[in-house]
Amino acid sequence: MWCKLRRAACAALLLLAPAQTAFGASGQLKLLTYNVAGVPDGVMTAHPSANMPRIGELFEPYDLVLVQEDFAYPEALRSQLRLPHRSGAPVKGRGVLDFGDGLSQFARRPFSEPQHQSWSRCFGILDSYFDCLVPKGLSFSRQELAPGIHVDVYNVHLDAGGGAGDRRAREAQIEQLVRTLEQRSAGSAVIVAGDTNIGSSHATLLRSFMDRAGLTDACAATRCAQPHRIDRVLFRSSAALGLSAKAWKIDRRFVDTRGAALSDHLAVSVTLDWVTLTPKR
Repeated sequence: MWCKLRRAACAALLLLAPAQTAFGASGQLKLLTYNVAGVPDGVMTAHPSANMPRIGELFEPYDLVLVQEDFAYPEALRSQLRLPHRSGAPVKGRGVLDFGDGLSQFARRPFSEPQHQSWSRCFGILDSYFDCLVPKGLSFSRQELAPGIHVDVYNVHLDAGGGAGDRRAREAQIEQLVRTLEQRSAGSAVIVAGDTNIGSSHATLLRSFMDRAGLTDACAATRCAQPHRIDRVLFRSSAALGLSAKAWKIDRRFVDTRGAALSDHLAVSVTLDWVTLTPKR
């Protein structure tokens, strides 16, 4: 039968086959977001260079890992990493302390090469957490969930600090993130995760952002015990792909042999259920 069909017809059928079989597919995505505090030894934590191999090794159970502050020791972080798909080390800038934006992605399944975008506004060079010394920002990629099924992923790291300048910078960064979502991911299912630096004192900004972008906080959806934690996983469904939060927890394995935390942040783990949806006729 196949030999009697024209090549163009064969090609069309092959292209249509994945889409035809994708509807009704379902699965889970086990995700981790973790600020690894990868600044040079002694600056904020004692020995991040020694911690990075252990951190990378502990990523193994996850389907998708989004990392912030992958700054000074990217090779060490990747040295014991078992996940097969990984982004390259953040590109170092010209400044002495400019190790790039520190945003890295690791996964069990393929994803498109992350595209990085620095914030157009920041606050603090020699104070206010030194946010302008490094090009914090966002990265965007398209993560495969199963063959032919993808979700848009944004890894973010917003300005730190509680001062008026810090708050204004975060507000500008949220505006930039909203515009980017509109430009890149209109009508698409989305995961936005990372170190938002938005706590309870600036909760109205988070609510406004989620309302405008149609996002749900995985912590709130699962009624987690730590709703004001700044390391967050937000998500939204699309007409073609449904996402729902099944579980949220702190992964307590990220400690050294003495039981000391490997970073000044805790690792946030979220399990998302996904299902492909049949378009309405």
